Amino acid sequence: MVLWTVTMGLAAALPPEAMAELSRWRAEKDAEMRGPFSPLSREPARRLAPDHNVLGSGPSDALRFDRPGVPASCVDFVVEGGRVEVVPLMPVVEVDGAPATAGPLRWGGRVGVGPLTLVLVGGPSAPQLSVNDASLPSMLAYRGLHYLPIDGRYRVAATFEPADTGRTLTLETSTGGRRLLPLRGKLHFRLAGRDLALDAFEMGDRPDDLFVIFKDATNGQETYGTGRFLWVNRPAGGKTVVDFNFAWNPLCAYSHAFSCPLAPPENRLPAPIPVGEGTYPSP
Repeated sequence: MVLWTVTMGLAAALPPEAMAELSRWRAEKDAEMRGPFSPLSREPARRLAPDHNVLGSGPSDALRFDRPGVPASCVDFVVEGGRVEVVPLMPVVEVDGAPATAGPLRWGGRVGVGPLTLVLVGGPSAPQLSVNDASLPSMLAYRGLHYLPIDGRYRVAATFEPADTGRTLTLETSTGGRRLLPLRGKLHFRLAGRDLALDAFEMGDRPDDLFVIFKDATNGQETYGTGRFLWVNRPAGGKTVVDFNFAWNPLCAYSHAFSCPLAPPENRLPAPIPVGEGTYPSP
């Protein structure tokens, strides 16, 4: 690590347009961390059984949340025929931001009860509620994310080598499982005199961009132990830019309710990348 640091020399500024984009992106991340779907507020999902699923703080409530702001037996989720109906039992329940009335709950519908934000997910065969709780200590203690110093030398030109169509890679996850991701190809770049490469994947709501999971020599010290994530803009003519200043922590850095894919062996860089998001207190 010492030899690498000496080779890199002094830090460099980002181009103005890149700095503006980075500032905007970090502001959006901070707003997300403070919002109703903050990863700091995430709890394990609750499965819905057939028939009635009464939620509240009461000892007999099937979906029990014993915490301030959640009354006993305040809403019932009725599962029948692959559909879920929400039946408010008290006037403290909201559906999609409006006072709740009895009726079908759409998939992705949001139910609010005190500090809880619940979203219907899973589909007709396995309905469940994702849970975010704004009253969790981790949420109340949030004071901002930690970032390492910005350094323009970790923004490098890259050549993209596409993978064969339909190719996938099975990755291990933070919870001991496995996850299959579409492999888009490989990014080749040069950093501090070394030729390096990273596998890039397709992920989520940015199918045109490249999703990278990487580890480096800072993990477990200045940065999250299992590695970090990075978005790389869609290549044009086989060229793009890898900017490690945009590296961010996986959601499992904030809550054990998440299962995150881990970096494949090919993406474990032999050198430190001392930029981007740093460590966050363990959940």
